[in-house]
Amino acid sequence: MTGTNRRRFGFSLVGLAGTSCVLIASCSPPTNSVQGPRAGGSITVATQEQDSLLACNITSTEAHACAYVNPVMEGLLTVKASQDVPQHDTKLSDYWVPELATEVPTLENGDVRVNNNKMDVTWKLRPGVKWQDGAAFSSADVKATFDFWWLKYRNLNPTPLVTTSGWDQVASVETPNSNTAIVHFKAVFAPYLTLGTGPYGILPNHILQQIWSQTGDITHDKVSVNIPGGFKGTDTLDKLMVGTGPFMFKEWVPHDHITLVRNPHWWGSHQAYLDQIKIKFEADANQELDDLSGGNIDMGLDMRASLLPRLSRLSDVGTAVIVGSSAEHIDINLHNTFLQDPILRKAILLGIDRQRIVDTLLLGKTNVPPDAWMCVGTGSWCLDPNARRTQYNPDAARTLLDSAGYKVQDSGPCKGYRTDSHGRCVQIHLATSTLPLREQEGIDITADLALIGIQVIKPFNEAPTNRLFGPCTSGGILYSHNFDLALYTNYYSYPAEPDSWVRTRPGSRMPDWTRTWIKPAFL
Repeated sequence: MTGTNRRRFGFSLVGLAGTSCVLIASCSPPTNSVQGPRAGGSITVATQEQDSLLACNITSTEAHACAYVNPVMEGLLTVKASQDVPQHDTKLSDYWVPELATEVPTLENGDVRVNNNKMDVTWKLRPGVKWQDGAAFSSADVKATFDFWWLKYRNLNPTPLVTTSGWDQVASVETPNSNTAIVHFKAVFAPYLTLGTGPYGILPNHILQQIWSQTGDITHDKVSVNIPGGFKGTDTLDKLMVGTGPFMFKEWVPHDHITLVRNPHWWGSHQAYLDQIKIKFEADANQELDDLSGGNIDMGLDMRASLLPRLSRLSDVGTAVIVGSSAEHIDINLHNTFLQDPILRKAILLGIDRQRIVDTLLLGKTNVPPDAWMCVGTGSWCLDPNARRTQYNPDAARTLLDSAGYKVQDSGPCKGYRTDSHGRCVQIHLATSTLPLREQEGIDITADLALIGIQVIKPFNEAPTNRLFGPCTSGGILYSHNFDLALYTNYYSYPAEPDSWVRTRPGSRMPDWTRTWIKPAFL
């Protein structure tokens, strides 16, 4: 479904291998009387409010929504913490932890079989698991999940999915018994483990059946739910969850908080220690940090490295920098007349001092990634040691633009900036989120590009994350292509696997674009 009229180019600003996100928590003085964890109590965690729970990788890809969903919804597998992965002689199964499955299917254990160019994957499922409303989990839920993503509706899904790629490589799902599901692929599909894993990996068949008896749109059709000790009522899956995880959904109070409570029937070796998790909604990371400093919250999520200087001055707050595989980068929309010119795109890359951004905004805790950034951080196993990194060179950028006929004007409405051969001012809009790091990055990028004669219009289009990453149907900036330059962070999926990027992006009902990272030759 790729179309040339939907292309986007982009390049990386900074690699966030060492600073993908910052987790902070209030610290209490140690006591000698406490030996190990104790059951009970609650915790208040702050993050930004999302419009929909389904923004966690169903209708869009929003990390804040996944923070709500992850304690409740489970998949066949989950990704293993990087520090728990062996450093040498690793195999595929070393990167994963079984959740609703009992083992990681691989060629070695016989659960993956390849016949000519087709592939079958057998999932052995955990017995005795129950959904939080009391329904039994079985292979029917696995089949229903694959039906939801592709097999039932194909490319006419009533739900506005973020993508169907990978799911559309499945020919059928067989359920020989309640604890076994066999996924038959049309062809060999390398990232097969990413389907059905992570939060929202598996959806409850009995809930989907309620929706399929209506319009089939899980963002629109209401379902009736009764979770003992949790939520009881009727709403859309935008606003409620029924999972198998250690915590259960209890309530969502708009503009205030979400409450999750312990699942007393979780299948794990022991129940969750906490009685309750309260997710408090904050307008932005600055307010989150203020509440942390004032003791109004116990933990802040995803504050980003830009707040490290302020965090370092708080004596009662512990800061953990989480290793990840991601890159802060700029997407370039080729619908913009100026940005269609590869010479101008190359000049932009040459003209931004990315090393200064690392040194000043990120305290030197990360680095400028290669021009092809896909192999960074925990995914550095695939990095070519000879990969190029374009260096900051504003003189070269100016020479490129001069030779291409972009002239700096000394008078008129474009004074101090360049015009193209038709006399039009080279002006570009920048879209980004409201994170403090992005605001300062935008200021630095604007100043750098002004030095080579390219004007970034101010004020920037700074949007809450739910609007920046929202689905096309609700006017999400990225998925509606409503930007010239878009500044945000790209992450790998599980586990730092470049294959996961071989996919169409917006999904079954939305126009597609091709993501291409600018290489040194800019082809």
